[in-house]
Amino acid sequence: MNYKQIIWDFNGTILDDVALTLEATNLLLDRYGKRRLADVDEYRAHFGFPVIDYYASIGLERENFEHYADEWVALYEERAPRAGLYAGCAELLGYFKECGCAQYLLSATERKMLKRQLAPLGIEGYFDDLVGQDDTRAHGKLAAALEWSKKVKLDSALLIGDSLHDAEVAKALGADCVLLSCGHQSRERLEATGCRVFDSPESLLLAAREGTL
Repeated sequence: MNYKQIIWDFNGTILDDVALTLEATNLLLDRYGKRRLADVDEYRAHFGFPVIDYYASIGLERENFEHYADEWVALYEERAPRAGLYAGCAELLGYFKECGCAQYLLSATERKMLKRQLAPLGIEGYFDDLVGQDDTRAHGKLAAALEWSKKVKLDSALLIGDSLHDAEVAKALGADCVLLSCGHQSRERLEATGCRVFDSPESLLLAAREGTL
């Protein structure tokens, strides 16, 4: 392995929740008489951080952001128990553990919500640390990442994510980055970062085992 530390994003990278996220979003849009997102492709074309900008791009007014965010979280959490791991994710976590890598979970999700989502998946034991946010506003995770990095000496680190924001965070941390196109943003948008893009955790595992990661 070329890496000693693996920094994981959660939603859309480990947790297969894109369809549930779209479902909750369309219910929120219905509630306020806004146009629905047609499909996952349209959702991936819009989604991004900070979420207030993403909401504005789909017709939800900035001045009502906190209200919309609270309602969306409630709709999402009703559906969250249906989300599971992406295929190959548990095996990839196991592979990195066998290689002696430290593994960390770094998420834009609020801490308690993150732990609720993580608990049923049976993978918490793979992580040396969990880093979540103070609130449910999903502004991003850059500030939390930089603060966390002060207590962890990052050396030969790889960040695995599914968004432009993950690439931004990796750059700020001095880590390499690979992105998964099965998550919350389109392959086209991810490729524009210059990071390597994989279709899924399974394809990333294959590259790791072949020594091409």
